[in-house]
Amino acid sequence: MQKSVAEENSMHIYISRVNRVIDYIKANLDCDLSLDRLTEIAHFSKFYFHRIFKAVVGETLNGFVNRMRVERSAYKLIYNPDLSITVIAYDSGFSSPSVYSREFKSRYDVSPTQWRKLKVNQGSKICTADSNLCKEGAAFKMYIDSSKQTPIWGINMKNQNLNIEVRSMPEIPIAYLRHHGYYNPQDKILFQSLFAKLMAWAVPRNLFNPPATKAMTIFSSGHPETTAPEHLSVDVCISIEKETAVNGEIGKRTIPQGQYAVVTVSEGTLAECAEAWDALFNGWLPSSGFQPGDGAYYIYHLNDPEQHPQKLHSVEMYLPVRPL
Repeated sequence: MQKSVAEENSMHIYISRVNRVIDYIKANLDCDLSLDRLTEIAHFSKFYFHRIFKAVVGETLNGFVNRMRVERSAYKLIYNPDLSITVIAYDSGFSSPSVYSREFKSRYDVSPTQWRKLKVNQGSKICTADSNLCKEGAAFKMYIDSSKQTPIWGINMKNQNLNIEVRSMPEIPIAYLRHHGYYNPQDKILFQSLFAKLMAWAVPRNLFNPPATKAMTIFSSGHPETTAPEHLSVDVCISIEKETAVNGEIGKRTIPQGQYAVVTVSEGTLAECAEAWDALFNGWLPSSGFQPGDGAYYIYHLNDPEQHPQKLHSVEMYLPVRPL
């Protein structure tokens, strides 16, 4: 049975309010995420909010908060080797290391210490001489870009040569449309559908004016190494002015300022874009002197691949980083 316009509008409002709560949770995992505070953000009563949250997200509010905290810690265990497990436990919002260890083991079936050792051992095997990531003897070479006077890391891969640089980025207000659940980053139909829906909102309001307006994809919840497929989410976005109003399913938030490692793919297939992410995370990062920051990683879309003769993508990929 088809939903009425009123029912669809109500669902859009529910989704928008729940997404606002999700954004707050992710930005404040180390704080006291009380029901009073979350329902205040959502503008729902305490009695109904648990049911509404589960209907939109597919898991309970408490389950979501605990999962976000455990997954954040799992990511830090891999990419922040200088941090002790105790520091990671408190930084991720757990009341004690023992509570953290119990929650971690219930989700991943190993202790935090075992997880860290396992992932470090896996990472050490990624860029071998016959690896997909790099050619023998030509993995990463740093040089100074004379025009920018900044260091650039060159990566010679089997299918493409890439450059990585670290940029200081300002904060970016965005309007977004969120997809909850499993997705394939190379699912062309899904992302075309999401962007079409976002543009149907933005274009009539004169909010999409490239190149001033940036089209982006933000991987805002989870990483394939730490998150079950059904709990992934992704946002398609455009940059906006801070005072821009949003409505319906369209949410609004700000990408924080900070340092970002940036890799550019000038013209590549979706598979080559995926290889570039892999090179950035698993090849460059461990030997760069940087570690991931706490923000989301994202893509700037520099062209419309449907308008390219070979349907190739031009993108910049941004990973938040900070010194080790």
